[in-house]
Amino acid sequence: MNKLDNIKPNINFADYTFDAPVIDGGRGYRDWVRFDLDNLFLERLLQVVSESPMQSAILNNRVNYIWGAGFAEVKDNIYTPNMQETWGQLFQKCIRDYVYAGAIALQVILNASGSRFSFFHIPITQVRLGRYTDKNIIEEAYLCSDWRKATRDRVVKIKMWGAETPRKGERYLMYLKPYRPSEYTYAIPYWFSGIQYAMADAALSRYFNNYIRNGFSSSLSITFPTEPDEEKKAEIYENLRTNFSGENAAGNIMVLFGENGIQPTIGSIDAGTKTAELYNAITDTIKLALVSANRLTSPVLAGISTSTGFSSKSEELIAAEVMYRLTVINPERQWLLEQFNNLLGMNNLPRVLTIQDYNLAKEFEGSTEENTDKLNEGVNASDTEEQKVDDESAENNVETKEV
Repeated sequence: MNKLDNIKPNINFADYTFDAPVIDGGRGYRDWVRFDLDNLFLERLLQVVSESPMQSAILNNRVNYIWGAGFAEVKDNIYTPNMQETWGQLFQKCIRDYVYAGAIALQVILNASGSRFSFFHIPITQVRLGRYTDKNIIEEAYLCSDWRKATRDRVVKIKMWGAETPRKGERYLMYLKPYRPSEYTYAIPYWFSGIQYAMADAALSRYFNNYIRNGFSSSLSITFPTEPDEEKKAEIYENLRTNFSGENAAGNIMVLFGENGIQPTIGSIDAGTKTAELYNAITDTIKLALVSANRLTSPVLAGISTSTGFSSKSEELIAAEVMYRLTVINPERQWLLEQFNNLLGMNNLPRVLTIQDYNLAKEFEGSTEENTDKLNEGVNASDTEEQKVDDESAENNVETKEV
């Protein structure tokens, strides 16, 4: 039996420690190349993202930055990539896969007349690739809606684009990723260096959620009046560690029983202030690490307040956004646009897709002007009301005098 057969497919994502994924792990084990030993690298990765408030927000913002104001208007007729979607809808799905997982996957089908290709999005988590052949190409890929429940009858084999001359009606898979020297088969997300900090962010969320649900129970100190033997010490320690360590055990109720009339002494420790200080220190470390791992040019792009020499937060945000766009967003956007313009070229259509940027400075300026106008309107309205009251008061005084 292959030792890899002992690996359990259902891993507790919260308890998993991430390392660089092991690609493959042994020839002949499966037709596809496994993405880590359990073949669930992306599934675990996205589980962490969904549980980390900060990492999730950063990636969602990155998707929005890349898409900007959407595709610029195209005068040429470029049709649609398939019968259900526009180019913009397909592009936005691919942006999200690229930002979260570092690659995109498309299904390509040549129509019956052989004159045009149709393109369909394939969720990147559903894709596993075959092995490289002697010609140094991958000829086959494998699709499954949920690789945690993968069986032979649930996995569909599909030919890779470029493995042969396209045939009418045949389905092919495009797996597209930027070149990185360390990646041989699968793409590793650019932000993977911050995965441990994203997991820590997720763990903090679970810890404090359980701490609140258990009534903010204070920490305890336990003193035994006599020293047990080593075997008993190990048993006590293991019981306490199992029941009260980790974020999911925050605030649990502890019950201890005395033996032979010997009662342990339990003392309450008011850790509220220390816990708050420790929490602030940890969250600050997590924030800065995730800012670096996600290549943000300033913490302000992640919604983190900073102390800088800027006269206003809007100026700081604009400067950070411009640098972020020039150094990070534009290269990634350009790579994605190149892939999509290549798809247009496959159908002999003009390569005309471009993305419009938001003018952030103008947006802030417009917002400021609008608020100023509203403020002036409010002041003018207030002045008018005061003048009206004064006029009415004057009229009443005149009428009183005449009487």
